[in-house]
Amino acid sequence: MDVNQLFSIFTEDPEVTTKTALRFFHFIGLALGLGGAIVLDLMLLRFFLRGKIISETFGIFSFASKIVDMGLRLLWITGVGFLFFYALTNPQLLANPKVHAKLVIVIILTVNGYFIHSVILPSVKAQIGKSLFTDVSPVRRSIFITSGAISAVSWFTPVALGAFSQLNFSVPAFVILSVYLTLIASAAIGMHLLILTIGKITDPTEGEPAMNYAWLEKAISADVPRPAYQMGVKVDQPVFQTDRDAQAKRRLIVKPRLATALRDSAHEQDVPMPTHAA
Repeated sequence: MDVNQLFSIFTEDPEVTTKTALRFFHFIGLALGLGGAIVLDLMLLRFFLRGKIISETFGIFSFASKIVDMGLRLLWITGVGFLFFYALTNPQLLANPKVHAKLVIVIILTVNGYFIHSVILPSVKAQIGKSLFTDVSPVRRSIFITSGAISAVSWFTPVALGAFSQLNFSVPAFVILSVYLTLIASAAIGMHLLILTIGKITDPTEGEPAMNYAWLEKAISADVPRPAYQMGVKVDQPVFQTDRDAQAKRRLIVKPRLATALRDSAHEQDVPMPTHAA
């Protein structure tokens, strides 16, 4: 097959070619938007909530948000293209409730995207050098979290609607939108709970308990097990294992029974305990 034959395949039926091109670029828009949204959510959890925002990380965050914006623009262009295409070739498809629901979802996604770019991104930039929610009011924090939930659910939903052809002309738009809003509420509640949980974890750069290194040296020489490093903090609380430079290594949980055994072992071998131990 030469190039002319390949070209003729795409030109012999302009209607099919147009629909295929719209679908192709529509999928690219969904991929860019959904992929970028996932990256933003993961960065939010990994870099911003459990550490300080730095300029380099914010730069990546800003770039990913531009990828999402590009995907949204492509989604609108191809979506409007589909509406015109169906109006000219198969008008009855415009009565599909799934199309109506998807249009409403994309409008919500657009409004939320404008809010993210005009409000959230400048707020994140202003937090450089601090964690994301430092000195942020609870109401503002809830608004930001809810916006993130709307973004995540609103990108996954169009992908699901496009994948499930069984929904065509069978499920009212009201039902689809009700499920969509329920998913947003569930995601927002889940993100609030997750952030509250993460907020209880000790920041490795702030408020980390000073370790009694003299006691650690004696504990090591007395063959006290490795978890004895955690004896300088409250029992059964998330903590960070540290070295001599007080750099966070990894989060561990000290169980009460283990902590008691370590204390007993230290006392039996005449190893002084830190004054701030639980």
